Amino acid sequence: MGRRTHIDRSDIVAAVNDLAHRGFVERSPDPVDRRRNIVALTAAGTRHLDDLDAHLADAQDELLAGFSSADRRTLVTLLTRIIDTHSSALPHP
Repeated sequence: MGRRTHIDRSDIVAAVNDLAHRGFVERSPDPVDRRRNIVALTAAGTRHLDDLDAHLADAQDELLAGFSSADRRTLVTLLTRIIDTHSSALPHP
């Protein structure tokens, strides 16, 4: 996860620990490599994610109220290009 998100391993561990404590994920040893963990979303985690997605959609609707659907797609495309262009410059933990 850390490599994919460019987040320090210790921060990932803290976040996963918090999510596990809240019942949103379950962690189990990888049967192929015991040094690794498999992190899986629980039913409670899925419900929480759905709730967050709804809040995000509401916030985007409010922020982008004057934008057409085409304008929103264009904005996402342009922002994604910016991120893709600059993400290669990020340090890898």
